[in-house]
Amino acid sequence: RSVLFYSDAAEFGGHEAMTVRGIKSLVSRPDLNVCAMFYQGNTRFMEKLEDLRCSAKNLTLRPLEFRSRALQNLRSLLIPGSVRPIQSLMSQVNPDVVVVSQGRIEIGSAGLLAAKRTGLRTISYIPLAHSVSIAGRKVAVQLREAVNRHLYSLPDKFVTISESVRQMLLKRGVMSEIAVVPNCIEPIEIHESARQEFRKQHGLKGEDHVVGIVGRIIFRQKAQNFVLESIARYRGAIRGFKFLFIGEGRDEGMLRGMIAEMHLEEIAQVLPWSATPGQVYAGIDMLLIPSNFEGVPLVMLEAMSCRLRIVSSNVDGMAEYLPKDWLFRQGDSGDLVKALFRVRDQEVSGLLEANRKRILDECDENKFGVRFADAVLG
Repeated sequence: RSVLFYSDAAEFGGHEAMTVRGIKSLVSRPDLNVCAMFYQGNTRFMEKLEDLRCSAKNLTLRPLEFRSRALQNLRSLLIPGSVRPIQSLMSQVNPDVVVVSQGRIEIGSAGLLAAKRTGLRTISYIPLAHSVSIAGRKVAVQLREAVNRHLYSLPDKFVTISESVRQMLLKRGVMSEIAVVPNCIEPIEIHESARQEFRKQHGLKGEDHVVGIVGRIIFRQKAQNFVLESIARYRGAIRGFKFLFIGEGRDEGMLRGMIAEMHLEEIAQVLPWSATPGQVYAGIDMLLIPSNFEGVPLVMLEAMSCRLRIVSSNVDGMAEYLPKDWLFRQGDSGDLVKALFRVRDQEVSGLLEANRKRILDECDENKFGVRFADAVLG
C-alpha cells in the first residue's frame, strides 16, 4: 500500500510539525510506501522530512514550486491551470490514499481538488474549521464561504485534532467520517539551572513574574497586538510582570514598533524562536495564549507538561483543556489582567501535577502514531 502526503503551506507551524509526526508514524511500517509532496520554500518542513528520510527507506520526497497564497480557495477553483500540474504528479505516484495537510480548508485546497479530480481516496488532516469572518482576511467573505462549503464536501474522510473542531465540522454539514487524533508532544524536562541562565541572559530579576507569549507573530490569529494594548492600558496595575514575545512572523516588525511607540521596553521584549523550548519554559512563570482562534496549541500542551500556569482566551482547544478560571473573555483587556493576577496567586500545585500526568498520557507520541495510522489506513 502507498500513502501520499500533500502540503503547500509556506510556513512551518504546529500543524506542519504534527504532519511530520504523522508521516513518521507511517514510514515506521515497512509494508507501506510513503511519499511527501510539499512546497520547497518551506525550509523547516523540508529539513525535517530529509532528516526522516535518512532513516526511512520507504519515504520519497517530491518538492513543489507551488504554495498556498491569499484567497487560495478561489484560485484553486477558478484557475484550473494551477491544479493540473499537481494532478499530473499525483497520477504518477498513484497512491492508495492522499492525506492533504490543511491548516484551514483554504490552505491545501489545490491538493484537495487535484486528488479528487484524479479519482484518489482523499483525507483532509485539518486542525481548524472556523468561518472566514473569524480566521480569514475579510475579503469576499460570502463568496469564499460558498467555495469552502464545496471544499468541505470533497474529502472522503477528515482527521482532526479535538472534539471542538469535530463539532465545527459537523455544524458545517460535513457528512464524511471524522476521526479525532489528539496532538502529541515530546516530554520536556526543565531544570533550575536553565531557569537561572535564561533569566540572566535576558535581564530578568528573581522577583519578576515572567509571562511568555510563544508562537508565530501574526496579529490576526495570535493577537500579540491585543496583549501590548492591554499592557499599555493597565501598566500601572501590572507592576511586577514582565512579558516575553517569543517567536517570529510577518508582524514581528510591527510588534517591535508598538513596544517602542508605547514605551514598553522595560516590561516587554521580543525574542527569537528557540530550538530549545525547555529553556524557555524553565525561564518563564506563566504562558499566555491570547489567540483569536486556535486548534490545540502545541505550546499549551508543552507548558502543561512542564507544570506551568497558563492564561488563555476562552476559545477552541484552550477552553477544552484548561480550567475555566484560567480563561479570559477574548479581546477583553480588563478580564485578561484579572486572569493574570488570579492565576498567579492561586495555589495550584496539585492541578499542575495533574496537568503534567494528563498530557504525558494523552499526548504520548507512540499513542499518536497508532491513532494516526489507524485513522489514515482504516
